[in-house]
Amino acid sequence: MDWSQVSRSQWIVVAGTIATLIGALFLDWYSITVSLGSLGHISASTGAWDANALGKLAVIGSLVMLAGAVLMFIPNAVQLPFPLPQALLIAAAFTALMVIFEFIDHHSHTALGLWLTLIGSLVAGYGAFEMGGRISVPSGSSTS
Repeated sequence: MDWSQVSRSQWIVVAGTIATLIGALFLDWYSITVSLGSLGHISASTGAWDANALGKLAVIGSLVMLAGAVLMFIPNAVQLPFPLPQALLIAAAFTALMVIFEFIDHHSHTALGLWLTLIGSLVAGYGAFEMGGRISVPSGSSTS
């Protein structure tokens, strides 16, 4: 593959997708430490998959983003019923929305993974939008 043919928008989508995957699959979304005085402390943390259903949906959304990012680089890829940039934009927006809903639901003791998933999905969504993933809305007037 000729890497000089990869556009800036595609690099943005890839970087955002990688950040989203790292945040959703490998980093903790919530972390808490309780000090027990002279006895020490107790720490607990959880990732996206173990948080709740919204975390699971965010993980699934990030995996869909990965599939779309891979499809960008496959020659003669399958034809989707809609443009690939639009599918990437929808997957990134869905993932970001799940993270936002999760933050609204539990907004204390957040860890790096939640924030990296949110920022990565927003970056990937911007790249997909720049790539041509704009959703067109038909206008009310038609010319005959």
